[in-house]
Amino acid sequence: MQSLYILQLTAVTFLFGWRHLPEPYLGWVLLPVWAVAGYLIFASSIEAARLRRSAWLNQYLLADSLWHVRLRGGWLLSGWHLLLSALLALFMLVKLLWLSPWLWLMLLLSLPLLWWLDSKLRRRLQSHVKPPLLNAVSRRLLVPLGAALLLCGYLLVSLSLSQPNMQGIGWIDALGRHMQHSQSSLPLLAVSERGHQVLELSVQWALQNTLGDADNSGILGVLAWSLLLISGSAFIWAWMRMLTGIATLRSKPAGVGDADNQASHRQAEATQERG
Repeated sequence: MQSLYILQLTAVTFLFGWRHLPEPYLGWVLLPVWAVAGYLIFASSIEAARLRRSAWLNQYLLADSLWHVRLRGGWLLSGWHLLLSALLALFMLVKLLWLSPWLWLMLLLSLPLLWWLDSKLRRRLQSHVKPPLLNAVSRRLLVPLGAALLLCGYLLVSLSLSQPNMQGIGWIDALGRHMQHSQSSLPLLAVSERGHQVLELSVQWALQNTLGDADNSGILGVLAWSLLLISGSAFIWAWMRMLTGIATLRSKPAGVGDADNQASHRQAEATQERG
């Protein structure tokens, strides 16, 4: 397992180094970094989806049913998760570009906590889960548990950071005063950075103009907290998927599928014997 932890630490260190590259090198490296990060997220996401699909099919459908084969998940399932992974990876990378050093430190210090949680889950599940599925099931549980812990730390650190003063001014004025121009020569990165700035400044403006003011809270306050929670959750979820994607690619390929095929084969033989 130590080799896996070294790979994950290397990935985090590489992203930190990429974030500090000067232009235009940062923009040039974006596409390969995006492709690798998206593929890692996809590997973790599609494994969890196939694990859920396999459990559902084996629970309700016969092994020799035609629908058992059709519903295992083909190009449609893969295409959907590939698109979602690409969007999450791009959002995560743009977020990393504007991430505070304190949040970077939080992500780095959280790695030993995730490793400890991973080892605990494996030991707890070892006597309950079939050996071919142990790694996949432990990763399936690690993502939501680790994401919940990281999200709490992310929100605490984010709310404690200093923010530009936008109290008492309009939303348009706040964006005009505090929007920074992107230095990237890559249009995709420049547009993504501006979109990220609009989201961050909008959340900060809404929070500053609703907290402590009962008359102006209401919908605007709920919207501000919702955007903060949704954007933070999407970032942390993509981060956890990327880390577990490294473990997914490192483990034995098609482990879930092999176990599913073995279970289906045994079920088919039992059906033939009863017949």
